[in-house]
Amino acid sequence: MLHVDTTSHDIHRALGIHTHEVTTEAGPHVCPSCQMPFVFPTEALEVDEWHFAVGLRCPNCDWEGVGVYDDEALEQFDIGLDEGTRTLVAALDALAAANARDEADRFAAALQADAILPEDF
Repeated sequence: MLHVDTTSHDIHRALGIHTHEVTTEAGPHVCPSCQMPFVFPTEALEVDEWHFAVGLRCPNCDWEGVGVYDDEALEQFDIGLDEGTRTLVAALDALAAANARDEADRFAAALQADAILPEDF
């Protein structure tokens, strides 16, 4: 079982995200409210042959909105979502490894202090 023992700041640092480095010009996957690149589509409706109205949501700050995008913008959105997914997976792996090291260190310290008994298992 993964034990995530961290704050939002630690998560953002592990992701390499600093709010001032992300701008809304980066694409529709970047939240206009909190500037985090986690916006995802919730629904889409074809407006015409070349445009779609897309419902958007940011899981970081709960911002919701709607944007109208052409095929090129949607392709960039897809690329941004893929990059965000890879970044989140890498951050999760790093946090899991850090938590595992911390848990091992605490277990070793407990062993050294004779604080673990047979009934603990």
